[in-house]
Amino acid sequence: MATPTKTIIATTDQSPPPTVNREVVIVTSILIFILGFVGNAFICFGFCRFRQLRSLTNYFVLNLSIADLLLVTALAGWIIHDLRGNPPDEKILIVLLINIDVLCFSTSMLNMMTISLDRYCAVVYPLQYPHIITKSRACIATFLIWAYSLAMAGIGVSRFFTDAMENSDKIFLSVLSTVNFVIPAVVMVLTHLSIFRIAWNAKQRSMADLGGIEGVHNMKELLLSLKISFNTLVILFPMVTAWGIFYGITVSETLWPTQIQLSAGFSIAVGLLPHIAAAIDPIVYILVTRDLRRKLCHF
Repeated sequence: MATPTKTIIATTDQSPPPTVNREVVIVTSILIFILGFVGNAFICFGFCRFRQLRSLTNYFVLNLSIADLLLVTALAGWIIHDLRGNPPDEKILIVLLINIDVLCFSTSMLNMMTISLDRYCAVVYPLQYPHIITKSRACIATFLIWAYSLAMAGIGVSRFFTDAMENSDKIFLSVLSTVNFVIPAVVMVLTHLSIFRIAWNAKQRSMADLGGIEGVHNMKELLLSLKISFNTLVILFPMVTAWGIFYGITVSETLWPTQIQLSAGFSIAVGLLPHIAAAIDPIVYILVTRDLRRKLCHF
């Protein structure tokens, strides 16, 4: 399974140490794969099958589900590699699986940042929202996110087949974590703080201050936007937390390899965190999103 730095950097021996129960790790990974694949497949199916679900926000949720599908597919690759006895001559497969993690990390974090910005515009600028977030801009953002993510994964692959300069791993992981995690995380925190502030102010208002029927209608639109924002936050928080722990430990191990020594069990658990989030997120999103849940139940 993917573990922090020892996997991300260049390790080609993925055999769990004898202190780790190999069978438990494999069974757990298989369960995570099944849950993640089925849950994300349902979201992709719902988006493609039901036109009513094709909101601009859901375009980005769809991208996040596709990235999660790739992530759990990579986990399936690690499972197969482990069941084959971790043959050391499969370097290309290992490099590919490692950099699928890089691809999914980049895509997930940037899509989550885009979802946060989308919800921020919907709540803070409700009247201008249809003009700010258009279908063409959503498509352009999607293209740029995937192009950038593929470029980062390509750089990651190239490091294994070229003579890397000194400290290249530290530079690559530092840049990757800063651009792909720190900046998106700051944007997500700031946008959701603004959304929470508006939600709190809306709660303090009384119906008497709404200004008649038009005011009631505006309040209903605001509450709907807030509900969608909180539904998306449910899937953002676990994934951001999982990737943050994973790459936080990975970068720490790279920068201070002698000071940080992880146990085998803890290392494997951290390596599985993003896959666990990718498996849980779609299930939670389906449960909290009434329209999606109803469409899937009545299909």
